[in-house]
Amino acid sequence: MNPGTQALAATLAAVATIVVAMPLTTLFEESAWLPAAVLGVAVVAVTGIVLRALVRRASVTILGQLLTGTAYVLVTQLGGTTAYGVVPTARTGPRLLDYVRDAQETITTYAAPAPESPGVTVVLVIIVVVVGLAVDMSAATAAAPTIAGLPLLSLFLVPAANSGGALPWGWFAVGAVLWMALVANQSDREMREWTTAVPLMADADGEAVAARSLRWQAARIAAICLAGALLIPAALPHLPTRYVLDGLGAGGAGSARSTDGIRLSTELDLKRSLQSPSEEPVLRYTTTDPTPEPLRVAVVTDFEDGFGRMGSGDVQPREDFELPRPASAAAESIDREERSVAIDANGVAAPQIALPRHPTEVDLGGIPWALGADGTARVQRTPSSYSSSYLELDPQEEDFGTGESRSSVDVPAYTDEYLALDPASAEAIQELALSLAPGGADDLTAAQAFQEYLRGPDFDYDLEVPDPPGSPDDPVLSFLETKVGYCQQFASTMTLLARAHGIPARVVVGFLPGEAVDAEERVIRASDAHAWPELYFAGVGWTRFEPTPGARAASVPSYSISIERDGAATTDETTTTSETTTTTSTQASPDAQDPTAVDPAGEEEGRSWRTWLLGLLLAVAALAIMPVTAWLARRRERATAPDAPARIEAEWQDLIGQLDDLGLRPPVGATPRRVGEWVGRHGYLDEPTREQLDHVVLTVERARYGRPDQDLPDVSAEVTSIVGEVRQQRMTSSRLKAILWPRAGVDAWLSLPQRLADLVRRR
Repeated sequence: MNPGTQALAATLAAVATIVVAMPLTTLFEESAWLPAAVLGVAVVAVTGIVLRALVRRASVTILGQLLTGTAYVLVTQLGGTTAYGVVPTARTGPRLLDYVRDAQETITTYAAPAPESPGVTVVLVIIVVVVGLAVDMSAATAAAPTIAGLPLLSLFLVPAANSGGALPWGWFAVGAVLWMALVANQSDREMREWTTAVPLMADADGEAVAARSLRWQAARIAAICLAGALLIPAALPHLPTRYVLDGLGAGGAGSARSTDGIRLSTELDLKRSLQSPSEEPVLRYTTTDPTPEPLRVAVVTDFEDGFGRMGSGDVQPREDFELPRPASAAAESIDREERSVAIDANGVAAPQIALPRHPTEVDLGGIPWALGADGTARVQRTPSSYSSSYLELDPQEEDFGTGESRSSVDVPAYTDEYLALDPASAEAIQELALSLAPGGADDLTAAQAFQEYLRGPDFDYDLEVPDPPGSPDDPVLSFLETKVGYCQQFASTMTLLARAHGIPARVVVGFLPGEAVDAEERVIRASDAHAWPELYFAGVGWTRFEPTPGARAASVPSYSISIERDGAATTDETTTTSETTTTTSTQASPDAQDPTAVDPAGEEEGRSWRTWLLGLLLAVAALAIMPVTAWLARRRERATAPDAPARIEAEWQDLIGQLDDLGLRPPVGATPRRVGEWVGRHGYLDEPTREQLDHVVLTVERARYGRPDQDLPDVSAEVTSIVGEVRQQRMTSSRLKAILWPRAGVDAWLSLPQRLADLVRRR
């Protein structure tokens, strides 16, 4: 492979690596790693171009690139541990391992987009540089661009498999086009090396015409394949996502797909919405409860740095498990009724399982299971169907204790596990709790006040949480400042407020009761994932509250609303919701109560309009690249001409090139006069344009065969007129191709690597 072809392959390989790495930005909140990674890929590519131009041994080139890439990483990412900037020391290895552990912890802990820790930055830079080296080695050094697709695909699959949603199709399209350009560049070189004879045509170079025909056929096939790769998946059934690491994949929606169903994330990230945009059914069940409560999956107890960690992990399923007495902390005087639920189609993956509170009997078909002290269950394997009977308690306000005998009722409930605050927000939570419920208020009154505050008109439910400049980093503090959030933030904030008042509290994660299909059957979808607080009261036990306002909430228990405080304002809130759909709260939306609330539909429409405008501008800019490049290249050729004959020769080549773009290619190697005759005959020129062409031909002959110091006229206006006349005679497709894909622009980009290589040699 000649240096020019290798330089072009190296440039395409570097650009392809950078483009394929760009979707990684969707996995992290910041992209500080990107400039360092781009520069690293460029350093490796330029090193390869220079070495391949100087030496012929591939091993020397690969070794040189490896050493250069390693030195770049040492200088830019591990400089504090090296000697003289590039020499590793005894501290370099341990520091690199620390960065790798830090990156692993971040990736497995946080939901996408995760914070960009120092370890993430270092690891991403190393990964992208290594992929850039592999692609360059395959495409340029080994002249095997098809193999280069493997590292590119591997890099693209990282964000595709861990983003928690679909990537924009443009990333795949651009990466695929660049990879196909690598393959086309190599195939074109190999085709030129064929020694088979190609017969010359009467009026043109048969070999060049045949090559061009093959290129266009290849381009058409590539375009068809690319279109199929983009369109066919849209018509295929959606397959479950496979996540590389727990954390990022489980992220955006707070849940992840396993091979046998959906599994809620093991971490509750208060910066991310639990709700999934998917409408895929998760559970289909029947129940005897006309107004069923949410189904529980896990309990969150430990809050720190904006994260809640779920419990029940220490409960091991076993075959001989026996249910304890249900609702043992509730007084016998509390009204209760036994209900049943039968899950006909289960899509929650083991070890998690969705069950109602206070189960009295569970039939899993012999699958080992266990119920934790927090009331959530774990199973050994995923049951396709199961059933359960349970107690539904109906406590009234008079059933709640005042708190004077707290610790004597349930000692485990009053441990730090259920009373500890998040240090980052503890001070603000304590002040707010005291302002809402003075120290003398009983527990139920305080809990009602906290719920009323969060469900009030000042707070809004929205999956798009604002992040104004200067807002606190802690998600709870930010939520209290913006007063906009989703169920995790409402539930976690009420839990912390209750703990600040001395009430044991926890967050339960599970699913809303779903949509009613008929009188008894319901369907729960992935988008029904929900979080709510449970508070402990003496004589009642753990009880559910619902601070999340709006449509994405469950029914509001009657005991959680203070009649004295609210009067008769919200009668529909004092009862559970009717069975229209359990995903809709009976309370009127806060947006309807607040006349100053911003219409989210209007905001969405505005964002959509701006997105379309930006996309249109980007499309126009992309289409203008080649025409502008061609215009600049022609101006450069004329401006850099050393004398008048060279300027005329540049004008003549410009005329030949533009006619070629329009599909009118004069015979190769013919004299200017013969070319003029051929163009006049095949271009169907009128008489004035023929005279202009004759004048241009005569000027070219004078420039080639006349005195070097003679005065020559400017023929640029005549060249423009001739091209314009020919353009009018051509088909629309030929005219568009000539405008959008001029040969002068293509040649300018293809010659760029060679010009860079020449510049390096001269220096």
